Amino acid sequence: MVKKSYTTAIIILHIVVILLADFSPFWLDWKLVVLGVIAYYLQIAFFGGCVLSQAQFKDKKQSFHEWYLRKLGLKPNQKYLNLTLRYIIPFLLLGLALIFQVLLQFRVITSF
Repeated sequence: MVKKSYTTAIIILHIVVILLADFSPFWLDWKLVVLGVIAYYLQIAFFGGCVLSQAQFKDKKQSFHEWYLRKLGLKPNQKYLNLTLRYIIPFLLLGLALIFQVLLQFRVITSF
């Protein structure tokens, strides 16, 4: 019973962290988005991947995104999904932050 609630807490925390990161260009100063991307890569370098995924899964190569997509009945290619999650999404978020905040002067909740 304790194991189930622990896993549920990790899933909820994972969803919250992903949503905060995905919407970061619209609420977080672009300089903090840069720090978030750096923190993400440091996590990969030091821990070999996401610490939440490693806590949730015994398979160190499985990501939360892959697990969730499989729950939805999809069969993602792990190689391309990891490529997208590690290299495309972080720089896409940073690019969006720069476009909205620097070029379009979009005001965010936090400032640095």
